[in-house]
Amino acid sequence: MAPRISSTVDKKLFGLYLSDHLAGATAGQGRIERMARDFTDTPFHAELSALAAQFREEREYVRGLVGDFGLPRRTPRRAAAWLAERAGRLKLNGRLVSRSPMTLLLESELMRSAVLGKLGMWQTLHDLSGDLGLDGSRFDGLATQAREQIATLDRVHEYARRRSFYTNQGS
Repeated sequence: MAPRISSTVDKKLFGLYLSDHLAGATAGQGRIERMARDFTDTPFHAELSALAAQFREEREYVRGLVGDFGLPRRTPRRAAAWLAERAGRLKLNGRLVSRSPMTLLLESELMRSAVLGKLGMWQTLHDLSGDLGLDGSRFDGLATQAREQIATLDRVHEYARRRSFYTNQGS
């Protein structure tokens, strides 16, 4: 079935919705790729790298949907998300040249929230799939993947919170 927006769906609102999620995906992709690069010294490097690859694929899929539906590309939203992600790196963590022990904790918390929002998008797209001419089972798979991503980030968070505030870097 070729993608098309049914006349029962408000195309402008749907376009804004996808654009906002594309902006979020842009920021999330940058953040998870940075985590994969920065935390090679943790037991989660391979999992973070796998998440980065999944995030890239998902972002491209959403970008493709925007194009397939002929929705306007809202570059300022994506640019603002990109800038916000970069600005988020400039947090005062008591360290000037080295990474704070709490960085992984904060990053995993932020990314869990982001993936929860993405899960909501996959659920929404599943609900709208009939009105969009899309196969709803694709969104079921993406929702399952998002739940697995949250589980991975939960494990990263557990690891980080056991180490973030201790002088000996945890147990």
